[in-house]
Amino acid sequence: MSSPGRGPVSYVSRVFSLARNRQRILSFADRPVPPDLLERIVDCGRYATSAREAQPWRFVIVQSLQTRVRIAAECFNRQQVGSAPCLVLCCARIHSHITGSGRPSHPADVAAATQAMIMAASDLGLASLWITGFRESGVRDVVGIPQDVPIVSVLGLGYPERFGGLPDRLPKADVVGWETWSGRGVGRPG
Repeated sequence: MSSPGRGPVSYVSRVFSLARNRQRILSFADRPVPPDLLERIVDCGRYATSAREAQPWRFVIVQSLQTRVRIAAECFNRQQVGSAPCLVLCCARIHSHITGSGRPSHPADVAAATQAMIMAASDLGLASLWITGFRESGVRDVVGIPQDVPIVSVLGLGYPERFGGLPDRLPKADVVGWETWSGRGVGRPG
């Protein structure tokens, strides 16, 4: 694959561009997401990495307006959730492996799948909204998710109507340590 006047463009540079240029979605257009695009997005979630490749997720795709409105109410009536033409409830199908630190792996596993779907949606020209603040029991009741299945996140998908611009990022020195927690250059690539 190449770009006119720029030489070869690697897939890695495309992924980097998608991640770096992600904007906050303020509202979605009133336009349904085609089923073939939803299938491709969810497939990216299915192929995400997980501890011991257990794939502990189950994705519940919601497109019905009535159901989306009820879920938006359980997400504290966030306007962006209500305007999304598609919601994906990202659940932990099984309680997953326990890591060496004693923590269950399903929150990280489902988060990896959610991020994969966000990147896929962006690559297809769609916007996404990752919600972790919601009344879990209320969302569970709306779509009949069993009581023992954790809902890790709600993912809104659709065509963008209005963006809020690029989110601010902390300086690299505040979020990256080289070799030690406070490392500011030792071992840093030249």
